[in-house]
Amino acid sequence: MPARVKIHSFLVVIGFLLILSCGCNGKPDTAKNVNVGVLFPLSGDLADKGKDSTDGVRLAVEEINAAGGISALGGVKLDLLIGDTQGKPDVGVREAERLIKDQGAVALIGTYQSSVTKPATLVAERLETPFIVSTSIANVITERGFRYTFRTQSKAQFYGRDQVRFLTELGDLAGYPVKRVALLHENSDFGTSAALAQKRALREYGLELVAEVSYVAEGVDDLNSEVSLVLAAEPDIILETTYLKDSILICQAMADAGATIPLVDTAGGTVSAEYVEKLGPLADGTLTLSEYSKYAAGGKELNDRFRARFGTDVTGDSAHAYQSVWVLKDALERAGSRDKKKLRDALAATDIIRGPQMILPAERLRFDDNGQNEFARLFVMQIQNGELVPVWPAEFATARVRIKSDR
Repeated sequence: MPARVKIHSFLVVIGFLLILSCGCNGKPDTAKNVNVGVLFPLSGDLADKGKDSTDGVRLAVEEINAAGGISALGGVKLDLLIGDTQGKPDVGVREAERLIKDQGAVALIGTYQSSVTKPATLVAERLETPFIVSTSIANVITERGFRYTFRTQSKAQFYGRDQVRFLTELGDLAGYPVKRVALLHENSDFGTSAALAQKRALREYGLELVAEVSYVAEGVDDLNSEVSLVLAAEPDIILETTYLKDSILICQAMADAGATIPLVDTAGGTVSAEYVEKLGPLADGTLTLSEYSKYAAGGKELNDRFRARFGTDVTGDSAHAYQSVWVLKDALERAGSRDKKKLRDALAATDIIRGPQMILPAERLRFDDNGQNEFARLFVMQIQNGELVPVWPAEFATARVRIKSDR
């Protein structure tokens, strides 16, 4: 065979082998890492929430990688692929597809908003890619029969349950019995699903719903009329479901009206540091559900690490994002593979007992048949002297509830 033919044949073989090494889809082999897609709103009105959540993911990944990565895969590291939903469902869908199809994510974590999480998890289900929902409470997210969706956070039903249980105990806790309740909420999937859960719990516990007022949070700059409608019903307490800007507007409107009726938020805008920064002393007394507290067992250690890395305290959003990465790490170790179907099966079998890998306020993390963390629970926090402190349940409380009302 002539030398020129031999060289040509050799080059053809080498080219064929290179094509095989890239895989049939032409993408490079990513065996040196595990690609994890992270999908939060990093621009727009909710950019602060997106950054907080992404920082929670980032800290967990850095700690896992520094400790040796995924041992079952020979110590490979986790590699973050960041997507920005902009707070928009259609953008979230495109970003989910990009992270999975173009970037090779073996799993996604996100997205903060239920209205974005619903279609994004649909993409992941279609592409058979595990999606760990760190934050988004709409019940329907884990009630569609999806096999690849897993939620570490409480669902809306749990939020309503724990809020109303707290209301029934306010008589004993603070000498403030509650009978009449009003709802004030933004009208996206977040607010409407929370309101449905609240109404269900109010009926179950025998409290009276005297008013329900909803509003569009995006672009809102005045909520005085909505607050006036709620106050006209003369409730004992107001359950609100908010994002940051609207939570501030509600508190200001309450002050303008001279109202002292307690507000109990649904882990919304009131858990943001900016809520206190913007309102100052007006924020004091606000109550809210929260998925995490730095005062809980092990909370200070995590909070110290988070503050040293990012300059802020851990919130429920960043805590659940952090926890979601450890859930993924646990599943990867048991799956011993990047194969997404094997990883999905390992996630479905998750059963983490409280310890170094479990930082949430529960003794256990386990997914039910729908992918919902069945042991998820919540704190009630109150802003006292500018600081969010746990006041319920009793085993986690570090302060007594303070109610200032002239009713």
